[in-house]
Amino acid sequence: MRFSISYYFKLLLLITFIYTLSTASAASSSSVKGVREARPRQFRMQIFSRPYSKGNVQTIRAINGASSPCWNLSSKRVGSYELNDPLVKVTFYRSSDCNGAPSATYYNQHSSKQSHISIKARSVSVLKVKPVILKEQHKDL
Repeated sequence: MRFSISYYFKLLLLITFIYTLSTASAASSSSVKGVREARPRQFRMQIFSRPYSKGNVQTIRAINGASSPCWNLSSKRVGSYELNDPLVKVTFYRSSDCNGAPSATYYNQHSSKQSHISIKARSVSVLKVKPVILKEQHKDL
């Protein structure tokens, strides 16, 4: 039985395609696992009255697992903050009940620290952001 070069080329393309699919699915499952393990069990945030983590500090914790809690701040000045979960949206408000127009909103996708923000606020709201994981769509050939 004799095969042509185009047959071997098609076979090589098929093997390459299958290998690419298997490595992509393994990489995406490991990245999903890494994101799930990176989320802390208990949310903690420290707000400083001065830039670069200096001045008066207020520690905020979410024990009951609320998805979007609101906290009153002990100082009207916010210079910097640190938190232990980078997948959150932090919104500062001038009002004490987290209503009205926000003073500032920060999306902490890659960093858990804002070292120099210098704003005035009376309350802060934190919203958990779910990670977006893109899945490949496979069509049957």
